[in-house]
Amino acid sequence: MIRTASLLIACAVSVIAAAQPIDIPAPAPAPAAVAEPAAPQAAPATVPASASPTAATPELRPYDASYSFVAHGMTAGTSSFSLRRASADEWTFVARNDPHGLFRLFSAASLTLTSRMKVGPQGVQPLLFTAAQPDGSDQQAEVQFDWAAKRATGTVEGNRIDMALRAGVQDDQSVQVALIYALLGGHTPSGIALFDKDGIRDYDYARVGEETLHTPMGDVATVVYESHKAYSPRRTRFWCAPQYDYVPMRAEQKRDSEVQWTMEIRSVQLK
Repeated sequence: MIRTASLLIACAVSVIAAAQPIDIPAPAPAPAAVAEPAAPQAAPATVPASASPTAATPELRPYDASYSFVAHGMTAGTSSFSLRRASADEWTFVARNDPHGLFRLFSAASLTLTSRMKVGPQGVQPLLFTAAQPDGSDQQAEVQFDWAAKRATGTVEGNRIDMALRAGVQDDQSVQVALIYALLGGHTPSGIALFDKDGIRDYDYARVGEETLHTPMGDVATVVYESHKAYSPRRTRFWCAPQYDYVPMRAEQKRDSEVQWTMEIRSVQLK
């Protein structure tokens, strides 16, 4: 979800900059939080995607969800997410963007992001991540995750990638499925480890409250979670709905006290 937001917000920054001089840095690609420059880090924190020993084994369900996206006060477009089972233990998660207005001038705003992952007793393990135009052209990323060799290899924005992996690392898309899988298993993750072209980045993750949201589906009770990277001014919150298998109803990122972007649910359907 956050990687999808990053693509649209980068375009929003470009639109704003073209209209008037303004110093707003475009966030680097990252899913559950926007990547920041490297800083001293504490012990690695990862999403323990499998259920806790006392919790029932999580059961994923396919779903479709659509969101409206607003960046810096401008309506940037809509984003849709689709989770599907590909085989007994493999799933595919696809994010598609439909940019509006001036945002259509930026090819990055319409990229389709796809993650193929394995889900089982080991939790959620990404296998292949791609980012390309809807017709498959202009491929911006293709990364393969070899868990036997513990290596991630491929290309991102024309740069070759070959780096070591550690248990629990997620890609830009699989992280959302890993979070849902953990919450379904009755476990609140303490952290998120994300693959990035410049290295693995760790984020704290915590439950911060509850809130009932007014949505197109009616009033929906949500549990609010927040992700944050050490030394970063950015914090991202997710309003996850237990009645919809913890699919986020809303997401918001702030830089200090300023709202950078929001995503609001338009529709959701569990299959």
